[in-house]
Order: sequence, then C-alpha cells, then structure tokens
Amino acid sequence: MKEKIILPYAPILVESTRSIGYSFESALADIIDNSISKNAKEIHIRFNSTTPQYVAVIDDACGMNQDELISAMRYGSKSSQDVRDASDLGRFGLGLKMASLSQCRELTVITKQGEEIHGAQWDLDYIITQKDWALKCFDETEINNIQFIDELKEKESGTVVLWELFDRMLNGATESQKSKVFDEKIEIARNHISLVFHRFTSDENPMQRVKIYFNNEKIEPIDPFLSNHPATQPLVEQTLLIENSCIKVKPYILPYASKLSTKDKKMLGDLGDLRQNQGFYVYRNKRLIIWGTWFRLIKQHELNKLARVRVDIPNSLDSLWEIDIKKSAASLPDIIKKNLVGIVENTVGRSEQVYRYRGRKVSDDDLQHIWNPIDNRGCFQYLINRDLPLYKKLEECLDEEGNRYLDSLIKTIEDAFPYGDVYFRLAKSENPVQASSLEFDEVYKVAADMIQSIKEIDGDIATFVNSMDKIDFFIKYPEVVDKIKEDYSSDD
Repeated sequence: MKEKIILPYAPILVESTRSIGYSFESALADIIDNSISKNAKEIHIRFNSTTPQYVAVIDDACGMNQDELISAMRYGSKSSQDVRDASDLGRFGLGLKMASLSQCRELTVITKQGEEIHGAQWDLDYIITQKDWALKCFDETEINNIQFIDELKEKESGTVVLWELFDRMLNGATESQKSKVFDEKIEIARNHISLVFHRFTSDENPMQRVKIYFNNEKIEPIDPFLSNHPATQPLVEQTLLIENSCIKVKPYILPYASKLSTKDKKMLGDLGDLRQNQGFYVYRNKRLIIWGTWFRLIKQHELNKLARVRVDIPNSLDSLWEIDIKKSAASLPDIIKKNLVGIVENTVGRSEQVYRYRGRKVSDDDLQHIWNPIDNRGCFQYLINRDLPLYKKLEECLDEEGNRYLDSLIKTIEDAFPYGDVYFRLAKSENPVQASSLEFDEVYKVAADMIQSIKEIDGDIATFVNSMDKIDFFIKYPEVVDKIKEDYSSDD
C-alpha cells in the first residue's frame, strides 16, 4: 500500500471556513473567550466605524512567546479531545482564526510576554497570492508600526487582536451607509457581550471580576435572572452527576412586569421578548452559550415566560452536549432529559401561578367559582377561573398562537371588569340579586360541553356531575343540574 499526504489548498479552504456561521457578536465573544481563559482582568474593545473600519480586542492577560503565538495562529491548534483546564473557554483550537476571518480579511495579533513582543498576521489576499498557508511573521520594526503597540508596551503582558478589511459585513452598503451598519453591529455585540459574560463581569468576588470596555465605556452585566431583585423567586439548586462530572441546575421565576423598574426592564430588554427568552440558560464554565429554549421538553407558552433555568456544565462534557465550534449551540443529552423534566414542570408551574394568581384568593368556601376574587395587596380583582374543565379543553384544542390570543382575550376581559358600574347598579337596585339570564337549553349545552371535555381527557364524569351544585354558575339553574344528573348519573 502506498500513501500520499494531501494538504488542503489554502486559498479555497480558508475562504470556505469563513461561512461556518459566525455572527459578528458571536465572533467577538470567541476572541474574548481567549482573553478570559488566559486570566485577563481588563479587556478593551476598540473600534472605528468610519473608513477604514477596525476592531481591536486588547487584554492584560499573560501574553504569548513566539512559539505560542505561531501555535495560536495555526488552524486546529488544540484537539477537542484534549483535557482542558477547568476554566478554559476554548473548544476546537479554531476560534481565533475562524471567528476573526469570518468577519474580516486581515487578522493581526501582537503579544507581549516579559520584555518580548511578537506579531503575526493572516492576510487572506496574501494567502491567495502565495497559494499556500503563508503566515506573515513581523520583525520589531514592522511591529512598531501596528496600531495599539504603544498601549501594549505599557502593560506588563497582554495581547492585541486586530481585525481589518471588513468585506462581508459591509457588503452591499454604500460608502455613506457603512458607518451606520458598523455601529449597529457594534451595539448588538455590546448587548451580546453584556449578557454572555455577565457572570464574569459581576462576580461576587471583586478580585475575580473581569472588566470589559467598548471604546473606554465599561459595559454593565445583563443578568437574565434578575437574581438580586427582591421579587425574583430562586428555586432549589440541584446537582446531576454525569460521567463523574457535576451539572448544576437552578431555576428562577422572574418578577411580574408591574414589579420591574426601568433599569430592570432595560436589563431584560423588550418585555415582548420575555416569551421567547423563557427556558434553559446553559453556561459552560460560567460563559453563556445558549438560551431561550426548552430543548423540546415542553412548548413555549405565554404563562411560562417568567420561567428560566440556569444550567452549569463543565467543559469536560462538551462532546456529550455537542457544543459547536462557535460555542453558540448545544443539544440536550438524552441521559439527563428525565432528570430535567421534573425540574421544568415545577418551574413552569411556579411561572403560571405568578400570572394566574397574582394575589390571595378571597373566597374560602367550597364552591367552584367562575370568577375568583383576588386580593392583591389591598387591590381587589376578579379573575376568570382557568382550571374549569371547559377552559382546559379549549386550551388543548388551540395551537400555540390560538392560546396566546385566548390568553390576551381573557386578560382583556378581566382587566375591563366594570367594577364601578356593577357597584353603582347593585347599590341602586332594590333587588341586588342577579337574575338567571340564560334559557334552560343554553345552560344544558354548557354543562354537556363540560362533560364532553372531561370525557375526552378520561376524567371523572361522575364526580363532576355530583359536584355541579357547588359550581356557582349552575347554582342558579337547579333544574338543569337535576336533568344532567338524571341523564349522566350512569354514564361511564
């Protein structure tokens, strides 16, 4: 047998890998990963939105020597199978190169360790010209002409990652539009970084905090759980042991919207996004990698939107979770699905309670009410009882969009309850007791529909029939109750 070593053709492969799917913000986060993994305490993102545009990530980490720099610039510099340090945010050894070159055509890295400064550059056009993996390695004179070299020299150690010649991001934009497009990307990235690295920038230990700046403006952490808010409900943290590694799961229930300050709302973003941001928040070594999904364990629902579950995984379980190169996607391992189902159901139940019962039920009788009077800290409100069998059946028959409309309709009806008019009319009337307003056949049909809905979910029809005289709607129609008991008393 003969073998032949076939090296990939550099110009084609390097252009192809640019389309792996990095967004501007996820690419920038990948560079920050490297800085944090090397124990940076301050990270400065410098940018210029006017021509020529550039983005530079400048840190005060440990820096690299010549060999380490060359290795870092090599594609696939570290195997995903290698055992990594517990705090390492890397994955495939591709992030620096592929993330950077997905956004620009020139990637320059200068780094200082001790008294030595080294520099290298991947230039896509130079690779095409040379038709090979030709990495530019700079001498001292060339390094001194690179942007931010003076800032780097002032540090004991550190690294500058410089992006230049943005083509794809600005493709199609006129010269007058480029600055606006660039600024919009920067703003999206700023919010993304504030969220993804919020546990680093708000670490309880001040000595462990990482400061991140955008053009000298310090970013504030975006805590998706509002964990310091007095109305947030943190639930019990649970630990799952998988392959000798610990996965920590901690659910949170966010405060109801009326309890949020302007600052809270700004941190959470548009309140309309609450619904799509419910679900799991998966962190790998404290770095957020995926959020706003239930991994198909349940469907997103309007009543679940206050539920968020923090999941902490170590990098030793990367393959199990199928963490991708961009560190922006993951799959829930089958081995822990069963463990999470109970946690999710409990969390979702708490979220529903916040919406359905935001106050204390006033009525303590044994009747099943259509309207539940609620005392919400002295403010009384009547809310429709959503545990009625017919309502439950309606929810089941509707799709997700239909349920959203139903929920909006019910909330509108509840909020528009004519308290003042009812009070005025009852006070004025000599006979304030409400008269029966429906015909026999209409009430009978309502009861029959309720029984049918119970039947379709294999519920206990006999119990419902026997308790009809305890449902306030039917109390006014004793003849209907008698007829239903006669017709359905022997129904299986």
